[in-house]
Amino acid sequence: MRATGIVRKIDNLGRVVIPKEIRTEMKIDNGNTLEIYVDQNDTVILKKYSPVREFTNLKGYIDTLEETTGCNVMISDTDRILETSSMMEEYGTRAIGGKVKEAMKSRKTMILDSARDEDICTNYRSKEGELGSILICPIIKQGDILGSVILSSNQKELSDFEAKVSEITAKVISKKLGL
Repeated sequence: MRATGIVRKIDNLGRVVIPKEIRTEMKIDNGNTLEIYVDQNDTVILKKYSPVREFTNLKGYIDTLEETTGCNVMISDTDRILETSSMMEEYGTRAIGGKVKEAMKSRKTMILDSARDEDICTNYRSKEGELGSILICPIIKQGDILGSVILSSNQKELSDFEAKVSEITAKVISKKLGL
């Protein structure tokens, strides 16, 4: 644990402000959920909470989507790719890129006919560099954006069928997540 030198008072409602510099560095946005821990030394620890990361059966959903659509599949939370189909393992645990963030923010399924690695992951370039057609479907629960389902294919352009299957998968994952 590193010291920041920042001291804050708790207000009469028990609130404390997390300084902007720390929120920016930790990519904590308005509406993010934080998990609170207390260790044996009475140290309070705040950690970004990702219900999608806590979900244990993402691989089963990925395998089913891959079989149904014939596409490569990834599932992310709001920060990182969490799980991938076997052909996309190189993208696992990487920070999400601009197009994924854009789709989640718009709360709408987005299809791109020709996507690059940086659309999905920041600071990453695969051997191919091109993903072909990609589809990004946000996972939303009770108005909160929790992550996304991402499909990719070099063999075909993604259509309404893949969009509908991804939206159903996102809704099923959303309903399975406890909040």
